[in-house]
Amino acid sequence: MLLLIWLHEWDSSLPGEDQAVLTAPAIIAKKITARAFSEEDGELQYHLIADNLVQYVHNPLTEMQQPELEMANDKGSWTIVSEQGVVQENGDLIVFSGDVRARNQQQKITLDTQELRFLSETNIASSPGDVDIEFESGRTRAGALEADLDKGILTLEKGVKSEFDAPAS
Repeated sequence: MLLLIWLHEWDSSLPGEDQAVLTAPAIIAKKITARAFSEEDGELQYHLIADNLVQYVHNPLTEMQQPELEMANDKGSWTIVSEQGVVQENGDLIVFSGDVRARNQQQKITLDTQELRFLSETNIASSPGDVDIEFESGRTRAGALEADLDKGILTLEKGVKSEFDAPAS
């Protein structure tokens, strides 16, 4: 009987294992595809693919390698690719980092930056750092950006500089 009580009370973890359990991934996946849908109307909000994905139990985030996000609305479709990505807040926030490139082929716009944050519930993308934007008739450089993708409103800040190609006459 004493042996049973002792075995029941014995903590089987070794010193230092608690930290390993807290930081260990719950899921490691390769070549993943995910889709998010609006709760209001069931419309597709975004389609996300990545080479590698790591999701943790005790930390509510998902890390990705080589993510690619596609989303569309009446302003056209956007594709965002980067070296790394992190999904937070139950999929409502996706942070792209490394060499980030966003493209809208219908509007012929390409955006390059080192970090781009996408809020899926509001369809707002922002970059806290330098942004280079190329469009059909020129280019713009800014120190920060916020874009409402549904309304087509782009707000640029911090040393905005634009160059336009004048039409030939």
